[in-house]
Amino acid sequence: MSLTVDIDIDNPDLTADTDIQNEIFLQVFNSGDGDLFDRLYLEDSISNFSGEPLTGEKRRQFFKDFLAPKPHLVAEVTHSYVAGDVALIGVKFTIDGTGPDGEPLHIAGNCTDVLRRLEDGRWLMSIDRPVAGSLLDS
Repeated sequence: MSLTVDIDIDNPDLTADTDIQNEIFLQVFNSGDGDLFDRLYLEDSISNFSGEPLTGEKRRQFFKDFLAPKPHLVAEVTHSYVAGDVALIGVKFTIDGTGPDGEPLHIAGNCTDVLRRLEDGRWLMSIDRPVAGSLLDS
């Protein structure tokens, strides 16, 4: 995979720089590599992207299955606040691709993300809460 932003795929860092963080998130999501995408999350991170809160192996498996057909994410940061080792980020997003049933997939909405800075200085996803009317209803 070729990234335009420098990232260590074994020890990723979403960074405190909102623009770079968004670019890393987009490129890794759009790569279709669910394992790599899950490395942007802490082990105990929660994502409700599936429509229910998932963590650990269930979250990782969802990302692998969902990203395998390479849906395309477009995201724009709407706001970002940092307080010590915690960042709150708002994002407006759209995802287009093919759903598991082979039908066209379109998801649009807003997301609230919480990132935490680790002791080694890296920033990783702690809570990922996208909200859309059509968010994987099936």
